[in-house]
Amino acid sequence: MILGSTFAGSGSAVSYATAKEAAVTSFTLTGMVLDELYATKDSLINFNWNIPSDWTFNTYLHALYQNDVYAGNVSFSESIVQKIKIKKRYKGDFAWKTIYEKEIHSNEDFAIEFYDYYSPSGKEIEYAYVAVISGADTDTISTSVYSEFECYFICDRNASYPMILDTSNTITYNKESQTIISPGCRYPYVVNNGIARYYSGTLTATFIELGQDGYDVENGWSYRNQIDQFLSDGKPKILKSFEGDMYMVNVVGSLSRAENGHYQNISHSIEWMECGDPTRIADLYDKGFIDTDIDRE
Repeated sequence: MILGSTFAGSGSAVSYATAKEAAVTSFTLTGMVLDELYATKDSLINFNWNIPSDWTFNTYLHALYQNDVYAGNVSFSESIVQKIKIKKRYKGDFAWKTIYEKEIHSNEDFAIEFYDYYSPSGKEIEYAYVAVISGADTDTISTSVYSEFECYFICDRNASYPMILDTSNTITYNKESQTIISPGCRYPYVVNNGIARYYSGTLTATFIELGQDGYDVENGWSYRNQIDQFLSDGKPKILKSFEGDMYMVNVVGSLSRAENGHYQNISHSIEWMECGDPTRIADLYDKGFIDTDIDRE
């Protein structure tokens, strides 16, 4: 309503043009001072000019412009939104998986900065921002990101380290079995023990921190010590390759170093063993990568 008249859809309209059948997804108001803005999908046939103060499921927007840039909209949402979920899925998948939750107590809580280190190279990932009202998920606000990189990465929930220089990864696919030689039998028996099937390997890489001005070779010793602390903290890691492989791993054994022709060119040797599936919510939660398992498989 502008100066007591609506702009479409009633006898007192500024314009008598009939409303378009196409859905209205956005509008822009400029060059004016507004007190209140209300949008609903209810049909207002006999409107008495009293805008409802209560939100319903048919309310699209009710901005009171209470002397702030939120237009009264976010302040009201804060009182009904219980939490915000960040969900994720690979392009083409149907089911969303919740990877982050945040309770809402103030306007500032709606702003979320969240790093997802658990996406492989060569995949398009969809992310959704979902508000929870009265215990139910509302409509999603989604976007997509194409994940691509050209080196190895090893990461946990707080940090991600690239492995660019002198990299080599030897991988073994393990299954437990035992060979039994029977007297009087020409060929041995092979007994497969259990259903365990997992990858392990040895990754070598030269760790030198890459800054805006290039590699910081002079302080490489300090960066290598930082890597040692990261790899030996006993927590599972996510190992990713530029080809799209992604493993949830434990670093096993000791960390060894070797010179590559120069005392400042030092390679790490990292023994790793697969310990879970980095695409499963249950494994991510149980191993401490995320704090919610609401969509546990």
